[in-house]
Amino acid sequence: MGEKTKILTLSAIGIDSPGLVSKISTEIFRLKGNIIDVEENCRRGLFSIFLMIDFSASEHNLDEIAGTLKAIESNTGLKIIVKKPDRDDMTDVPISENYVVIILGIDQPGIMAKVSTFFHQYNINIENCKMVARGKVFSMEMVIDTGRMTTDPSMPREETIEKMKAELRDLCIGLNQSVVVQNEKTYKRLKKIIVFDVESSLIQDASTMEFLEGIADKLKSGDREIPLKKDRGDPMQLLIENAESLQGFPMEDLKALSRSLKLHRGTLDLIRILKSMGFKIALLSSGFDFFIKRMFEKAEVDYAFSNSLKVDKDGNLTGELEEPVLTSATKNEILELIMNMENITRDQVIAVGDGSTQYPFMKNVGLSIAYQPEDTDIKTDGILRSDHIINILYCLGIPESELDRYFEKTP
Repeated sequence: MGEKTKILTLSAIGIDSPGLVSKISTEIFRLKGNIIDVEENCRRGLFSIFLMIDFSASEHNLDEIAGTLKAIESNTGLKIIVKKPDRDDMTDVPISENYVVIILGIDQPGIMAKVSTFFHQYNINIENCKMVARGKVFSMEMVIDTGRMTTDPSMPREETIEKMKAELRDLCIGLNQSVVVQNEKTYKRLKKIIVFDVESSLIQDASTMEFLEGIADKLKSGDREIPLKKDRGDPMQLLIENAESLQGFPMEDLKALSRSLKLHRGTLDLIRILKSMGFKIALLSSGFDFFIKRMFEKAEVDYAFSNSLKVDKDGNLTGELEEPVLTSATKNEILELIMNMENITRDQVIAVGDGSTQYPFMKNVGLSIAYQPEDTDIKTDGILRSDHIINILYCLGIPESELDRYFEKTP
């Protein structure tokens, strides 16, 4: 590189102390240098900084400048490396395309080695990496740059990105880890509301089947039947589709059976913490309003949409539903209604469900999290495999030190 391009890079590392950035930048200014790129970190008392500097306005040659910058070691205690950047570093640099990757689960040796090796195979650069939590819960956050990522010429770039995400999910499943991958710009966009699909994320599957089986047993005695489906999905949809079978069924019996419904461990604590952080909470349920009210009446959620059954004067069900009927397909319309009321856009929404295709409300939101999905081939930003739903908080990238303040208030 000739003198016409008077660019130098400076890398420094050492024990942190007050004034390090000031000493370095002041010397650069004295030499008439202009800082065109900088990245600085300080963690656990260790300081590091990288600078790219343009000295076009300096009367000194690059060797003189490099020697002066190297001398900063003597009054800072830092190890300093000054280099002329390679030509490849100065030309044809792709636009940075950063993603935030959050990995969450039980700590075990080899997680970082296997994940970083995976990124290396794709020629993906890890820009930043930090431990969010370690102990009962392991959580690590990485910022990766896919600008130089190896791509398949036969595939559109967007498809290659999705393929990489799918393979990363598979890797994390093999490590028994949850993972969230999100575009950095969207990740930093202020989120305002969290929407939960109640049946697929907040209510335990076993208790839902117990509830439905209780209804089915009672109906069989009256020569009526609801065909139970054992596959995971939206089991309450069965009651909507077969509401006419409930004609004459006492409402009090239905309420009694609904007491078998149980929330996932930590659900109410999660809602309380999210509320205290300033999020608004919306619940979408294909189930019925009376048990949604019973389970969440103390949670003070902002929005709760569910179905209502018509009852005759004797307290028996008529087999009809009050309009409008909320189904898996109409939940996206409800989300649009909430967004209009809150005057927000989809990238300010966090949606939590099981990620299946029957929940279109989870598409194109700011952050989509599939909670304990049976199908791993899903198009969500993150998969949370933990049996404790409160761990969703770690998927939001909130530092453990900040979370501790909220957990301390948990009864």
